[in-house]
Formats: sequence, C-alpha cells, structure tokens
Amino acid sequence: MTTEKMTPQKWAYQLTHILNAYAGQERFPVDVKAIAKDFSHHKYPDDPISKIKGAPLPKFDGGLYKAPTGKKGWGIIYNNAIESKGRINFTLAHEFGHYLLHRIDYPEGIECGEQDLVRWDSGYAKIEHQANVFAANLLMPLDDYRRQIDASAKVNLDMIGHCADRYEVSLIAAILRWIEYSGRRAIIVVSRDGFI
Repeated sequence: MTTEKMTPQKWAYQLTHILNAYAGQERFPVDVKAIAKDFSHHKYPDDPISKIKGAPLPKFDGGLYKAPTGKKGWGIIYNNAIESKGRINFTLAHEFGHYLLHRIDYPEGIECGEQDLVRWDSGYAKIEHQANVFAANLLMPLDDYRRQIDASAKVNLDMIGHCADRYEVSLIAAILRWIEYSGRRAIIVVSRDGFI
C-alpha cells in the first residue's frame, strides 16, 4: 500500500476542515495543544503526542522529542520563558508540524530556536520552512484571514493586530501571513537594538 506524501499545506488543510466541521468559523484561536494530542491519538494511536509542556529551555524555543524508552509517543516542549503567547502558540504549531512531517526522518526529535534561522544548510532549512508553513496555515487559514482583511485593503497596524489577537500569533507572524496574499505592495522592516 502506497501513501501520498503529505505536504505542510495538506496537513494544515485537513486539520482546518476538521476544525471547521466541529467548531465553525468562530473557532479561533486554534487550541494547538488539544488538537495535537487528539489528532495524533486518532491518526497514529501507536505513536501519538502524549505530552506538551513548558520548561526552561535557555538555548531554544521548542522541541519535538521521542518518549523515553518503555513509553510510546512523542512530547512537545516549549520554552516557558517566552513572554509572548502568540510566539508560544506558533512554536507549538511549528513543533506539531515537525511531528506530522518529520518524526520518521528524525526519530530522536528536533530542537528549534531563533538562532537556527541562520543555519542555511539545505536539509535543515527545508524542514524548518515546512514546519513554519504548516503552523501558518493551521493557525491563520487564508480563507478566514481574507475575511478579516481583504487582499486589496489599505492595512494599518490595528487591522493586523486584530488578526494577531484572533489567531493568537505574534504581530510579525500576522504581518508575514498578510503579505503572502496581499494585492498591495508591502514590506516589513524590523529594527532591534539599532539594527534593521
């Protein structure tokens, strides 16, 4: 029996259809912890996500880990020192994406952090991008986002802020999602510690 390789978008669309069927359009923000556990137990009962928790993780934002020897399944750990609920939610969705897309190829798990954004080797960059695409599509489905902000709308930070709150993501994640489908010319400029 051959199975089609699922893309990040296909996984997110499948979950979006399930969420829409059970909770309708007013189902935001996505409860990533609940859906990751429920869906993985249903889809992969012998290899589910069995634990999701915060912990002090000084070197990374989140990780996907195989359960200890003698136990089945996987755990998602996120850095509980992160102050932004939106960043935590995106991290959880990102790690759930790694579970769906990469756990077979990375049987010992994956650790992810901001510092890893500068790792440009093709294999690592590809799986990080795929996990981000999954997270963005799960948390901010384009059909709903377009209902919040039309592609041709003249956007301001209040409108993007509404979406960030609705989807419980960071403002930057909400802006990047809007830029993906906007019919307007747009650019995001970020300044930190005097650097652009």
